[in-house]
Amino acid sequence: MWEYFLLSFILTAIFVFALWKKGGIGKWVIDPNKPIPRKVPVGGGLAVIIIISILYITFGFSYGVSIFGIVGMLLVALIIGLYDDLKGIRKWKKVPILLIASIPILITYFYAGTNLWAPTILGINFSLFYWIFIIPIVIAGFANGGNVIAGYDGMETGIYTLMALLYLFIGFVEKNEFIIFLSGILFFSLLAMLIFNWYPSKILLGNVGSFALGAILGLIPLIGHFEIVLPIIFLPHLIEVYLQLKYTRKYNYDVFGEVDEKGVIHNKYGDIKSIIHWLISWGNMNEKKITLAMLGIESILCIVAFFSWYAFYIFV
Repeated sequence: MWEYFLLSFILTAIFVFALWKKGGIGKWVIDPNKPIPRKVPVGGGLAVIIIISILYITFGFSYGVSIFGIVGMLLVALIIGLYDDLKGIRKWKKVPILLIASIPILITYFYAGTNLWAPTILGINFSLFYWIFIIPIVIAGFANGGNVIAGYDGMETGIYTLMALLYLFIGFVEKNEFIIFLSGILFFSLLAMLIFNWYPSKILLGNVGSFALGAILGLIPLIGHFEIVLPIIFLPHLIEVYLQLKYTRKYNYDVFGEVDEKGVIHNKYGDIKSIIHWLISWGNMNEKKITLAMLGIESILCIVAFFSWYAFYIFV
């Protein structure tokens, strides 16, 4: 199986490099976190999703029809993300639109029935309710909410990479070959993307990647029945969503600050309206330090999530 992982790393690196040289998907954004703002191409996530989808289909036949539902979900989320990057979708429309990404999973379920994973959460069987309500909500929620902590070089991709590594480790402990397959290819593909997305970023992930990645990162723990990790590793995202709901109506704010000539970022709002603002408030924080701090927090949460799952796995 390691040859699949190596292949995902190499192919993603080649594809991202090609995208970078071509200017991404044709959209460029201004990077506001440097003393001198610069334009960065968007769309590196296209490479990640295309490569993992190809590898899932190519080498995943032995895992049954469920692999087609997963790939279908990734590609639908990719199309929605691509449209959002190029044309724009209003915030309040994104969650209901992303419910569409769950349709391939539902089609696969009704086609294959019991051949998919068991519809249980923490040992409770939700039967048809699981497929009709829980799966679509998880896919749409995590697809849309996964990128609320982003905008700094390496941050979003780095967080996703840590999550995929946690899943891979759990798969090895459980000796669950399907989880190892899904999360291993995902992890090494993200690791290749991180090389190009690390400070100073050459290309950004974009919603073309983040929607599909959020969906698969929300879905894998349900497939492997270690969903207990989800509220722990996504805790910063849950807090950020709450803060956005609380402040967006009152204030027109973003997660960025004011950058001085030394690259130090200062909170331009005065008070804290985002987790990123809280990191900025630590003082003498440049973009790279903020990313490393966020990845340090996520690493701790992944460790806590693993031991929480392990305790539940052993004693329940």
